[in-house]
Amino acid sequence: MKKMNAWVLAALLGAATLSGCQTRTANPEEDYLQVIGEYEQPMPEAGYRLSLTYNGPMNMRQEFIHWADSLREEVPSMMLTNDNTYFNYMPEQMAKEKIKPSMFQTSMTYNIVVPDSATYGRIIQSVLDNGFPFNLNVSGTFVEPAEKQKLQQELMQKALDNAKAKLNFLSGGEGKYEIVGIEEMDNMQPYGPEYYEFNRKMASRVKVRARLTSN
Repeated sequence: MKKMNAWVLAALLGAATLSGCQTRTANPEEDYLQVIGEYEQPMPEAGYRLSLTYNGPMNMRQEFIHWADSLREEVPSMMLTNDNTYFNYMPEQMAKEKIKPSMFQTSMTYNIVVPDSATYGRIIQSVLDNGFPFNLNVSGTFVEPAEKQKLQQELMQKALDNAKAKLNFLSGGEGKYEIVGIEEMDNMQPYGPEYYEFNRKMASRVKVRARLTSN
Protein backbone atom coordinates (compact mmCIF):
# COMPACT_ATOMS: atom_id res chain seq x y z
CA MET A 1 0.00 0.00 0.00
CA LYS A 2 2.84 2.39 0.87
CA LYS A 3 4.50 1.64 -2.46
CA MET A 4 1.20 2.29 -4.23
CA ASN A 5 0.73 5.65 -2.46
CA ALA A 6 4.29 6.70 -3.31
CA TRP A 7 3.70 5.86 -6.97
CA VAL A 8 0.44 7.84 -7.08
CA LEU A 9 2.10 10.85 -5.41
CA ALA A 10 5.00 10.79 -7.88
CA ALA A 11 2.56 10.60 -10.78
CA LEU A 12 0.57 13.57 -9.49
CA LEU A 13 3.71 15.65 -9.00
CA GLY A 14 4.89 14.81 -12.50
CA ALA A 15 1.53 15.77 -13.96
CA ALA A 16 1.53 19.07 -12.08
CA THR A 17 5.03 19.88 -13.32
CA LEU A 18 4.08 19.04 -16.88
CA SER A 19 0.91 21.11 -16.62
CA GLY A 20 2.90 24.13 -15.38
CA CYS A 21 5.33 23.86 -18.31
CA GLN A 22 2.50 23.62 -20.80
CA THR A 23 0.78 26.72 -19.36
CA ARG A 24 3.97 28.79 -19.62
CA THR A 25 4.67 27.71 -23.20
CA ALA A 26 1.12 28.42 -24.34
CA ASN A 27 1.02 32.02 -23.05
CA PRO A 28 0.30 34.01 -26.27
CA GLU A 29 1.50 37.34 -24.85
CA GLU A 30 5.08 36.07 -24.71
CA ASP A 31 5.17 35.95 -28.51
CA TYR A 32 4.05 39.55 -29.08
CA LEU A 33 5.50 43.06 -28.81
CA GLN A 34 3.59 46.34 -28.68
CA VAL A 35 5.17 49.77 -29.18
CA ILE A 36 4.11 53.37 -29.83
CA GLY A 37 5.63 55.16 -32.81
CA GLU A 38 5.82 58.96 -32.73
CA TYR A 39 6.80 61.79 -35.06
CA GLU A 40 6.61 65.57 -34.61
CA GLN A 41 7.25 68.17 -37.30
CA PRO A 42 7.53 71.99 -37.18
CA MET A 43 5.32 73.92 -39.62
CA PRO A 44 6.92 77.35 -40.13
CA GLU A 45 5.07 77.87 -43.42
CA ALA A 46 1.59 77.31 -41.95
CA GLY A 47 -0.98 80.08 -41.96
CA TYR A 48 -2.44 81.88 -38.94
CA ARG A 49 -5.75 81.95 -37.11
CA LEU A 50 -6.30 85.50 -35.85
CA SER A 51 -8.73 87.17 -33.48
CA LEU A 52 -9.22 90.88 -34.30
CA THR A 53 -11.17 93.07 -31.88
CA TYR A 54 -12.23 96.68 -32.31
CA ASN A 55 -12.94 98.32 -28.95
CA GLY A 56 -13.74 102.00 -29.29
CA PRO A 57 -16.32 104.79 -29.50
CA MET A 58 -19.65 104.46 -31.26
CA ASN A 59 -18.84 107.25 -33.71
CA MET A 60 -16.15 105.05 -35.31
CA ARG A 61 -18.28 101.92 -35.48
CA GLN A 62 -19.61 102.36 -39.02
CA GLU A 63 -16.18 103.30 -40.31
CA PHE A 64 -14.72 100.13 -38.80
CA ILE A 65 -17.55 97.98 -40.23
CA HIS A 66 -16.89 99.44 -43.69
CA TRP A 67 -13.18 98.65 -43.32
CA ALA A 68 -13.95 95.10 -42.15
CA ASP A 69 -16.28 94.52 -45.13
CA SER A 70 -13.54 95.61 -47.53
CA LEU A 71 -11.03 93.31 -45.81
CA ARG A 72 -13.44 90.39 -46.18
CA GLU A 73 -13.08 90.72 -49.95
CA GLU A 74 -9.39 89.86 -49.54
CA VAL A 75 -9.89 87.34 -46.72
CA PRO A 76 -13.26 85.57 -47.29
CA SER A 77 -12.82 83.48 -44.14
CA MET A 78 -13.29 86.58 -41.95
CA MET A 79 -16.25 86.03 -39.61
CA LEU A 80 -17.89 88.25 -36.98
CA THR A 81 -18.03 86.32 -33.69
CA ASN A 82 -18.92 89.02 -31.16
CA ASP A 83 -20.69 92.40 -31.30
CA ASN A 84 -21.24 94.24 -28.04
CA THR A 85 -22.40 97.80 -27.36
CA TYR A 86 -22.29 99.07 -23.80
CA PHE A 87 -22.77 102.21 -21.71
CA ASN A 88 -19.37 103.61 -20.75
CA TYR A 89 -20.38 105.81 -17.80
CA MET A 90 -20.83 104.99 -14.13
CA PRO A 91 -24.10 106.18 -12.53
CA GLU A 92 -22.26 108.65 -10.27
CA GLN A 93 -20.70 110.25 -13.35
CA MET A 94 -24.07 110.96 -14.91
CA ALA A 95 -25.39 113.65 -12.55
CA LYS A 96 -28.17 115.30 -14.55
CA GLU A 97 -26.71 114.62 -17.99
CA LYS A 98 -28.88 113.09 -20.64
CA ILE A 99 -27.77 109.87 -22.26
CA LYS A 100 -25.98 110.57 -25.55
CA PRO A 101 -24.50 108.28 -28.23
CA SER A 102 -21.02 109.47 -27.27
CA MET A 103 -21.47 107.78 -23.89
CA PHE A 104 -21.50 104.34 -25.50
CA GLN A 105 -18.62 102.10 -26.49
CA THR A 106 -18.72 99.21 -28.91
CA SER A 107 -16.69 96.03 -29.16
CA MET A 108 -16.58 93.81 -32.26
CA THR A 109 -14.50 90.66 -32.71
CA TYR A 110 -13.68 88.87 -35.96
CA ASN A 111 -12.00 85.52 -36.46
CA ILE A 112 -9.68 85.60 -39.48
CA VAL A 113 -7.69 82.87 -41.22
CA VAL A 114 -4.72 84.07 -43.28
CA PRO A 115 -2.41 81.91 -45.41
CA ASP A 116 0.91 83.53 -44.50
CA SER A 117 2.75 86.11 -42.42
CA ALA A 118 2.67 88.65 -45.28
CA THR A 119 -1.15 88.84 -45.16
CA TYR A 120 -0.98 88.98 -41.36
CA GLY A 121 1.38 91.97 -41.58
CA ARG A 122 -0.82 93.80 -44.11
CA ILE A 123 -3.85 93.52 -41.83
CA ILE A 124 -1.95 95.01 -38.89
CA GLN A 125 -0.65 97.87 -41.02
CA SER A 126 -4.10 98.60 -42.45
CA VAL A 127 -5.71 98.81 -38.98
CA LEU A 128 -2.93 101.13 -37.82
CA ASP A 129 -3.25 103.33 -40.91
CA ASN A 130 -6.98 103.79 -40.24
CA GLY A 131 -6.42 104.73 -36.60
CA PHE A 132 -8.77 102.14 -35.11
CA PRO A 133 -8.28 101.10 -31.47
CA PHE A 134 -7.82 97.33 -31.71
CA ASN A 135 -6.42 94.09 -30.32
CA LEU A 136 -5.03 91.40 -32.61
CA ASN A 137 -4.18 87.96 -31.22
CA VAL A 138 -2.81 84.82 -32.86
CA SER A 139 -5.10 81.98 -31.77
CA GLY A 140 -3.46 79.13 -33.70
CA THR A 141 -2.15 77.81 -37.00
CA PHE A 142 -3.95 77.06 -40.24
CA VAL A 143 -3.26 74.56 -43.02
CA GLU A 144 -5.47 74.11 -46.09
CA PRO A 145 -7.55 70.90 -45.71
CA ALA A 146 -6.01 69.12 -48.72
CA GLU A 147 -2.48 69.97 -47.61
CA LYS A 148 -3.31 68.99 -44.02
CA GLN A 149 -4.52 65.54 -45.12
CA LYS A 150 -1.32 65.03 -47.12
CA LEU A 151 0.83 66.07 -44.15
CA GLN A 152 -1.08 63.78 -41.79
CA GLN A 153 -0.40 60.79 -44.05
CA GLU A 154 3.31 61.66 -44.27
CA LEU A 155 3.56 62.07 -40.50
CA MET A 156 1.76 58.78 -39.90
CA GLN A 157 4.23 56.97 -42.17
CA LYS A 158 7.14 58.49 -40.25
CA ALA A 159 5.52 57.51 -36.94
CA LEU A 160 5.19 53.96 -38.28
CA ASP A 161 8.88 53.99 -39.27
CA ASN A 162 9.70 55.05 -35.70
CA ALA A 163 7.64 52.13 -34.36
CA LYS A 164 9.45 49.69 -36.67
CA ALA A 165 12.82 50.95 -35.42
CA LYS A 166 11.68 50.20 -31.86
CA LEU A 167 10.48 46.73 -32.87
CA ASN A 168 13.82 46.01 -34.57
CA PHE A 169 15.62 46.92 -31.35
CA LEU A 170 13.34 44.92 -29.07
CA SER A 171 13.13 41.81 -31.27
CA GLY A 172 16.83 41.66 -32.04
CA GLY A 173 16.68 42.66 -35.69
CA GLU A 174 14.56 43.26 -38.78
CA GLY A 175 12.66 40.22 -40.03
CA LYS A 176 12.15 38.72 -36.59
CA TYR A 177 8.56 39.93 -36.23
CA GLU A 178 5.36 40.34 -38.21
CA ILE A 179 3.12 43.38 -37.72
CA VAL A 180 -0.43 42.25 -36.94
CA GLY A 181 -2.10 45.51 -35.90
CA ILE A 182 -1.74 49.30 -36.31
CA GLU A 183 -3.89 51.80 -34.41
CA GLU A 184 -3.81 55.58 -34.78
CA MET A 185 -3.66 57.30 -31.39
CA ASP A 186 -4.58 60.75 -30.08
CA ASN A 187 -1.85 62.95 -31.54
CA MET A 188 -2.47 65.78 -29.07
CA GLN A 189 -1.00 63.89 -26.13
CA PRO A 190 0.76 64.50 -23.85
CA TYR A 191 0.84 68.29 -24.32
CA GLY A 192 -2.66 69.11 -25.58
CA PRO A 193 -3.77 71.02 -28.72
CA GLU A 194 -2.58 74.40 -27.43
CA TYR A 195 1.05 73.24 -27.46
CA TYR A 196 0.87 72.25 -31.12
CA GLU A 197 -1.17 75.29 -32.19
CA PHE A 198 1.08 77.91 -30.64
CA ASN A 199 4.34 76.11 -31.39
CA ARG A 200 3.24 75.62 -35.00
CA LYS A 201 3.76 71.86 -35.06
CA MET A 202 1.95 68.72 -36.20
CA ALA A 203 2.39 65.26 -34.71
CA SER A 204 1.36 61.66 -35.31
CA ARG A 205 1.26 58.69 -32.90
CA VAL A 206 0.51 55.05 -33.76
CA LYS A 207 0.28 51.90 -31.64
CA VAL A 208 1.82 48.90 -33.39
CA ARG A 209 1.41 45.27 -32.33
CA ALA A 210 3.75 42.62 -33.74
CA ARG A 211 4.07 38.85 -33.46
CA LEU A 212 7.56 37.46 -32.95
CA THR A 213 8.65 34.94 -35.58
CA SER A 214 11.15 32.11 -35.43
CA ASN A 215 13.41 33.60 -38.13
